[in-house]
Amino acid sequence: MNINHLNIKNQFNLNKSSNWLDVRGIENSHQLSDQYEDICKKHEINKKWILMINPENQSLATLSKSQNIDISKILKVNTNKTKIDMKNIEFALGNGNCAAVILCNPSLKDEELAQLHYFAEKGQTACIVLKNQQQLH
Repeated sequence: MNINHLNIKNQFNLNKSSNWLDVRGIENSHQLSDQYEDICKKHEINKKWILMINPENQSLATLSKSQNIDISKILKVNTNKTKIDMKNIEFALGNGNCAAVILCNPSLKDEELAQLHYFAEKGQTACIVLKNQQQLH
């Protein structure tokens, strides 16, 4: 299953006490850059990797200029040429080698979000889903 062809449902509701899956709406590129930096600061622990799937290049470039972030621990994966299926994401979350996995603009069903939550909790890996909510004119 290609992550770019999934369909997000807004009615997914996690237990509020869970810190393992965080779905955030992004309204503009400045806010996205701020989110990247905030996530990296919060999850820059124990020299673990931060995996970014389909990050926005402009916001990632802004992050690389930050003095406060060790970008050598950020892994970037783009799925426009390579298919990444949910099993690979679940594996990355469940094995615990990453401090965080960031999914940028995926379309996910409730069941898929629930699966991500399960594997994130299992591997004690934060899973952050960033949804671009900008309106194109």
